[in-house]
Amino acid sequence: METIKHENIRFMSKFPRYEPLIHDHTSMKVAKECLRKYFYQIVIAKVPKQDNIIFSWGRSYHKFREILEISKGDLVEATKAGLAVWEKSQGGDPPVGTKFEFMTQGRLMKSFAVAFNHYQVEKQQGRIEVMAVEQPFNVALSDGSHTSGRFDQVVRWNGKIWGRDFKTTSKEGSFYSRTLEPNDQFTRYTFAESKLCGETVQGQIVETLYNSKKEGPLINQYISSRTVYQVAQWERDQIFMNRILDMCRVDDIWPMQESACQYCPYHSVCKLPSEAAMMAQLDAEYTTRPWDNTKVDD
Repeated sequence: METIKHENIRFMSKFPRYEPLIHDHTSMKVAKECLRKYFYQIVIAKVPKQDNIIFSWGRSYHKFREILEISKGDLVEATKAGLAVWEKSQGGDPPVGTKFEFMTQGRLMKSFAVAFNHYQVEKQQGRIEVMAVEQPFNVALSDGSHTSGRFDQVVRWNGKIWGRDFKTTSKEGSFYSRTLEPNDQFTRYTFAESKLCGETVQGQIVETLYNSKKEGPLINQYISSRTVYQVAQWERDQIFMNRILDMCRVDDIWPMQESACQYCPYHSVCKLPSEAAMMAQLDAEYTTRPWDNTKVDD
């Protein structure tokens, strides 16, 4: 993974810089949330020592779906792969009484079973042809910069090409549908898939695994289409955001976005009164893990 060379380092100068040379959805999403959070998480690669259970759950399910497709429906192999990710990143069930207490290994196993049944029905119907699984990409924007990432799937549905993305959520359908657009990831994938496929990609089929304390597991499907205008506007926005990050990098200034502070994992750092105290907190409570979107979790 290539990283960006930083000049004139002044802010928290003792920390090495790990900022990836090419941006993906995750790094750009963080930048849009808060440029200071981007500095912590992407530039100096300081992240919480304990993985958020939501991310562990999502990675486990993604691995299950990946192996299920690659193995042509081998439930045992896919379950083994999914559980290995869960045990590596989480290690056990969440404490009873916490917000996500329902995200247990037992519920995860039930989720795998429901997803497997859904997979079997889809294959029997033959409506969707899977063309690519876990496909990495690195494509150019019109200004010569690049964007990268990894698709869950590229499929052909009713004669047209779509991306397909697997998500896990505890949001009810009416609320989850509000996240489909605007959505940088889905537009970014549509842009990149169109470049790679040589024909217009219609958008993303978003398949969610829904679980809450009271309901689930359930498989829901959403269609998030994109017009040529939406994709072109996304590209202009992306180029503009790259310019903002260039300015931050040159001046080594990473402004805080206070409206995002309440639930931010770096709140304990930003509230401290000096740079020395902030660096000490980052050393004590966070670990260094450079973001590399080209790497597949195993």
